[in-house]
Amino acid sequence: MENLQSLVQGYFESAGFRVEAQEEYLIADKLMGIGLERDTRLVWVTPPGRRPDNYENKLRESISAIRPSYPDAKACVLAPSREGFSRDLLRTLAQSSVRFLVPIQFFDTPFKVEEAPKTSSAIADIRSSAASQKRVPQPFHLETESGDTKQDLFSQLRAELVEPETPTIRIIVGRAGIGKSFLFQALFARLYEDFSSAKREQQTRPRPIPLLPEHLRETHTLRIDSLIDNFLRTDIAVPIGGDTFQWLVVHGFATWLLDGLDELYTGDPHFFDRLLDLVTAPGSKAQITIWCRDSLLTTSDAFSEFRESYGSDDTLKIYHLSEWERRSKRQFVWLKKKDRLPRNGERDPDEIDKFLSTLDGNPTLKSISGLPFYCSLLLQQNQDGVPLDFLDDVELLNHVIQQMIDREIEKGLLDMDCFEGGGLSEWLEQIAVECIQDRHYVDIDTDLAKEYGQIVLRPGLADQVREDILTSLLQFPLFQAGKETGRIAFTHDLIAEALAAPKFLKRLQTEPSEVVSTELSRIEVEQSTLLRFMARKLDSEEEKCLIEKVIQPKGNQAGGFAIALSLLLLARPERDLLKRIRVNMEDRNLAAVRFKERDLSGTSFRRSDLSYAAFIDCDLRNACFDGAFFNRTRFEGENQMEGAEAGNLNRVQSICIGRQFEDSPDKIRAWFEESTGIHKTPGDPCPTARQIWYLFRKYITPLGEPRRDELDRRGLLAGKHFTGSAQKEECVNGVVRHGYLTSGQFRDRDRLRRSEGDKYAEMVAFVHKGDISDGIGHLIAELCSSRGCTHQLDS
Repeated sequence: MENLQSLVQGYFESAGFRVEAQEEYLIADKLMGIGLERDTRLVWVTPPGRRPDNYENKLRESISAIRPSYPDAKACVLAPSREGFSRDLLRTLAQSSVRFLVPIQFFDTPFKVEEAPKTSSAIADIRSSAASQKRVPQPFHLETESGDTKQDLFSQLRAELVEPETPTIRIIVGRAGIGKSFLFQALFARLYEDFSSAKREQQTRPRPIPLLPEHLRETHTLRIDSLIDNFLRTDIAVPIGGDTFQWLVVHGFATWLLDGLDELYTGDPHFFDRLLDLVTAPGSKAQITIWCRDSLLTTSDAFSEFRESYGSDDTLKIYHLSEWERRSKRQFVWLKKKDRLPRNGERDPDEIDKFLSTLDGNPTLKSISGLPFYCSLLLQQNQDGVPLDFLDDVELLNHVIQQMIDREIEKGLLDMDCFEGGGLSEWLEQIAVECIQDRHYVDIDTDLAKEYGQIVLRPGLADQVREDILTSLLQFPLFQAGKETGRIAFTHDLIAEALAAPKFLKRLQTEPSEVVSTELSRIEVEQSTLLRFMARKLDSEEEKCLIEKVIQPKGNQAGGFAIALSLLLLARPERDLLKRIRVNMEDRNLAAVRFKERDLSGTSFRRSDLSYAAFIDCDLRNACFDGAFFNRTRFEGENQMEGAEAGNLNRVQSICIGRQFEDSPDKIRAWFEESTGIHKTPGDPCPTARQIWYLFRKYITPLGEPRRDELDRRGLLAGKHFTGSAQKEECVNGVVRHGYLTSGQFRDRDRLRRSEGDKYAEMVAFVHKGDISDGIGHLIAELCSSRGCTHQLDS
């Protein structure tokens, strides 16, 4: 452990105390409140390496000499453990009103629910929920590792957080329905049990801190500071400040677990800066774990950039939850049927064997049951005697929703004669759309839900009848209680998506651009459940509006084009679809678009953004990728690429060939040459030009659009360094000196703002097209030290 005395001093200083440190003790003092009352602390810290029996007499003498001068101070003796100290000393301390503490007691911040167990608390709710559920091991793979899927992320995370090796930010990602929140609850509950047990035994272990959407309630800004302040106000028993709270994380006395805060991750421009402050502080032991949908890695610039800058470093680990294979499904069914896991060698009972065999024998059921949520629905349908002949997960979920509605009607809880035609469906769809706000899944106010309910009820109903129906609607089995009194939420995000899909489809005919570019702007493109629900019901009129008003018009439409194209590809599997409707793919945002079994021969993707896009078993013969931006672009299956023009590959950052990630320019070039059959004599692109291009790209998208106005210097320096380039610090100083960026201060950090006017236009042309202006050319020539270099991006 770090020197105890320096820890105590830093702890008090983080809380605003003025500290006077002597050889054997510390005095911490600060003024409190309007009356200027003093809060004084007196701490004797046992010296390292001293045996207690050789130190006790000196400690008694020091207490006798110092304690009378500070009679009102809160005083304690702090030692690594109680071992070796005599009972006589403990009696002496008690007589002098001096407590004896070990680090886990001194540096801890108890939860309110520990001191008042009946207090309403998210912490108590998490533990209760985790205790009521049995857990199936959750398979996963670590992004930076290749090879087989590992068996259980819960065990991996618990082991890493108990004995961390380096300060680390961990990001847990996965599809909706794969069990992220279940993992969060189980892990927090176990870490809390581990911490509580260690504290009882006076051993040091970090206190797990759950930071959740309810800690953003009643805050006026989407900022991590607001999240922390609200958590401290609502859940911490002993008042501490945000600086102290963060100090505890840096020094390993607390670990943060964040779940369901996608809105914060994307809405706070300084979110990752603040996390980096914690993990890069001198001597940091900080451990921060974040749960989010995998789509955030591609739809959020902040997430994507942080991943690219630190993904190959120990500072960041990204864990992908994997879909269930048969082993996990079998364990799940055993838990549901027998309330236990099967023993080694134990045979499955007939009912379990028959269900699993049904899944194994149907490719569709086998695929969709890989998600725990759908596996649970299929098991329930099987138990209800429903034939498992669903075409896909869309049909399954639509069936389950209709089944719930029919049961409420059969029970007499819903009288359909009281609704306008289609009124119940209209109400459910509207509530679902309200719950999907900018792809952040939220609960809604029950009063608002009632207002929508009034609209779809028939006129002339008695007031009491209206009130009874509205009450029944709010108690519908599709809903659960929200995070606060007076709010409701859907029992699962996938149910909200299934119900919202028809509403979005209706609006496609009148406002297609608004729907795809605004209301659906942040949904995941790849593996999007909402888009698949929409695609299933996309009719010819909606398709026509989508093509004519969003897909065919020139211009990239920012993210709207990628969403519209993905929706069309999901709805229409014809191999030659894109050729028939004559889609222009040049200068387009195609981020995360999935091209599967498509004829793209001769198609030009010139200067398009192909970040995270996937080409699976496509015909790409004679396609053109000149100037296209590749970042984790995937090539899977048997793509035909003969004659495809890769261009100079000056905007290729990385590609994935199957599951193999590759960011080496030489290896990427070799793969393209082997795949296309076109071999070029390699030239020598200027590495400093590429480094400047990489820096500018943090302000400008590959399509030449604004990404951000300013960035912390540390964020600008993070990430890739091109071999042979001038050092990144030299490049940053150079672009500031030449006026492309300007320097300023924010929170005592150097932030660099992009230029405007002609300078900015030069930056855009350089990032988007590789055009080097006279000014940028002079900057590169000034920094580049390679003899005979042409100072160009092109090879």
